[in-house]
Amino acid sequence: MPSTILDEISRQIDEARADLDAYRPQEMAWVQRAKVTANGLIPWLESNAVGIKEYVEGVLNAPVQLRRMWPDIRAQVNLPKEQIEAFDRQLTLDDVLREKVTGELISNVVTKYLLKHNSRLQTNGRSDYPDIYVADLDYSGLRAFRRARGEEKLVYGAALKNDRPVRVPDGLEIKTCHEAIRVDCHYPHIGLHICLIYGEVGRVFTVTDLRIAFLKTSDYHISGRNTEATTVKASFNGERFVSLFPVS
Repeated sequence: MPSTILDEISRQIDEARADLDAYRPQEMAWVQRAKVTANGLIPWLESNAVGIKEYVEGVLNAPVQLRRMWPDIRAQVNLPKEQIEAFDRQLTLDDVLREKVTGELISNVVTKYLLKHNSRLQTNGRSDYPDIYVADLDYSGLRAFRRARGEEKLVYGAALKNDRPVRVPDGLEIKTCHEAIRVDCHYPHIGLHICLIYGEVGRVFTVTDLRIAFLKTSDYHISGRNTEATTVKASFNGERFVSLFPVS
């Protein structure tokens, strides 16, 4: 019998056991918690993958579609010329803001869909990892977040920040990639990652895939530091990821 996506992610979590067992605070039993998240989220993500694709495409392509519809609408609108020209001018100005659609914007669109359609999910702060956490999991065993200094910065662990669990390996990180999975970040985050892959032709966007993986530390490539001022980069590719889209 072919393995399911959940089977594959469960296997990846088992492969990350050494990382998860060492992750602080160790008494949180991160392997078990990661599997609880996977068991609850992956079947739901599979059933909503097409919906996510359609929603993201609909949001990103709305300005182009509106511009395409406008000539027919304009011909049938019985309004003063000044109002029609003002509306046309606003469409043109709005288009300027959308000349460059960033990965962060697309990630925000994905996040909006997830929060709207799954009441178990909550979002973290903008600069916090992971992007999404499962709100009905018990995080009361975490200490309060505080800024580490000196050698403490080398110790990465989970904490509660403004009552939200940050740096937990049982949440969901959201990434968006143009054409292929190539991601750079500041730290090798252990945990479940979902990557939306998209293409763009003539400012029309197409979601080509939605892929998922549970990453461990060794799945990241860590760049060397040239100077003390250089930021170390952690990067990963799509090798570990499996598609959430239904097999055609």
